[in-house]
Amino acid sequence: MLKDVSNTLRDTRWIPLPFGPNRRGITTFMKVPNKISVQHKCSDCGLRSESFFCELTKPALLAFESLKITNTYPKGGTLFNQGHPSNGIYMLCQGKVKMCAYSRDGRTVILRVAEAGEVLGLSSVVSNTEFEATAEVIEDCQVNFVRKSDFLRFLEEHSDAALNAIRQLSHNYHAAFTQVRSLALSATVADKLARLFLDWSRSDIGHSNGNGAIHLKLQYTHEEIAAMIGTSRETVTRLMNDLRRKNVIDVKGADLYINDKSQLESIIGSRQRGTGGA
Repeated sequence: MLKDVSNTLRDTRWIPLPFGPNRRGITTFMKVPNKISVQHKCSDCGLRSESFFCELTKPALLAFESLKITNTYPKGGTLFNQGHPSNGIYMLCQGKVKMCAYSRDGRTVILRVAEAGEVLGLSSVVSNTEFEATAEVIEDCQVNFVRKSDFLRFLEEHSDAALNAIRQLSHNYHAAFTQVRSLALSATVADKLARLFLDWSRSDIGHSNGNGAIHLKLQYTHEEIAAMIGTSRETVTRLMNDLRRKNVIDVKGADLYINDKSQLESIIGSRQRGTGGA
């Protein structure tokens, strides 16, 4: 038995997190996904950009570093669950997390996909309410967790951090507004799918390939896309096959190409047979 335990510890990659004890004297040990190179010290982190919440002044960054507890999560893990008390914020340093809402009868809607640089659970912590969504890891990630009371005091003491929090809440509001408008004003499911693809084409994941087509890295299954626009997986598959037959889009593995953006735009508001399925 002791030999089995020894082999398990030997074959598992464990490291102390964060780098040395934090202000509360806590050092966390945990398993690290192979693809993650953990950034222990915020002050030395090379991941930050202007869009990151933690793009802060040095005093604020050092204060945040003293409060955080670093964890990593593998794909398929869960950071927090809808309806549970908000215990703190989750600063997403690396990876991607989908924010999902569930109904009692088991239906799911994907509210958005959070990218590195975002603070998850922010609105719930600030408003002292339960988590309004479930955060599910779709790409191995590093997360810096800060307890609710510590984070609220941190915002009170550092105005630049408070302003970054306001910016993110505003961004989340506009993203939610865009999604609600799309779901409410789209006449057909084809409208919703076309709007989704067009939104992606205007985001950071959309790139021109030089031949007039827009290249998107398709990171979601048909079932996940269906959950984003409130329909079934079968409907998404049928509509995408229809768009491929018309050469509006092309799909090669995880690569989605929008060949004719104007034709995709023309679908919105159209009730043409074959593209307006519910």
